[in-house]
Amino acid sequence: MASFQYNNLSVNFVTQGVGPAVILLHAGGSSSAQWRKTAAALEESFRLIMPDFIGYGRTDNWIGPEPPSHDDQANMIAALVEQECDGPIHIVAHSFGGAVAARFVLSRPDLLRRLVLIEPVLTPLLNFAGRQDVFAEYRNLAETFIDNARSGREVSAWRYFIDYRNGAGSWDNLSDEARERFLAGTNQVVETYLANLANPTTLEDCRTIGAPTLIVCGEKTTEPDRIVTEILYRELPNGRYHMLPGAEHMSPLTHPDIVAAAVRGHLKDEED
Repeated sequence: MASFQYNNLSVNFVTQGVGPAVILLHAGGSSSAQWRKTAAALEESFRLIMPDFIGYGRTDNWIGPEPPSHDDQANMIAALVEQECDGPIHIVAHSFGGAVAARFVLSRPDLLRRLVLIEPVLTPLLNFAGRQDVFAEYRNLAETFIDNARSGREVSAWRYFIDYRNGAGSWDNLSDEARERFLAGTNQVVETYLANLANPTTLEDCRTIGAPTLIVCGEKTTEPDRIVTEILYRELPNGRYHMLPGAEHMSPLTHPDIVAAAVRGHLKDEED
């Protein structure tokens, strides 16, 4: 584990492997540890850099009256790249990390070579694409979690979230240790949902992302996540689409080998 200073915050990150630099950006409510199995399958081909976002994992909490935005997180990632890498890098980003990656690319396209977006939570795009009905499903998930958390019903918040993402009964099937770990991150996830709902990325923004981009979707994911990936595939000028058989939203955790294979194939295209 290494760290660097960013705006008076200590930002922690993990590095492993050798080869071209790849930044791995984790999901909300998680940390760089979510990439452990995927990284093990990629480390012989790439130098992997896995940061904890501000307020996540071992990185310090944000200092300020409002929670950090996706742009705040993207600016931190740009500072990390400039410190740790010699020139542009690849990015592999999942869920919340994918939404941050979009802001990073829009502000610093000079630092990017290739991009992999695994079900990025860019749900406001649903409204721009005329799918307000599907956006309402995601907004209900977010607002239900926030309302329960703010009312002291943390277990109810997490049960609804985990069961929505992984099927009915998933929360009750978790170990006590896993449930405690989720509960400890309740406030963090509230901030994540607020940032996701406020993400300013538009369809016009997406059309300006020229980097070769692999858009990855789990076969069994939720409708909002799937339709966002379909919108991105339609709007990105240099996008490719890849479906992960049998996977739901948390594919880097549940299907690390096929995620790694998809990532390797996309990034190796450039090397070849």
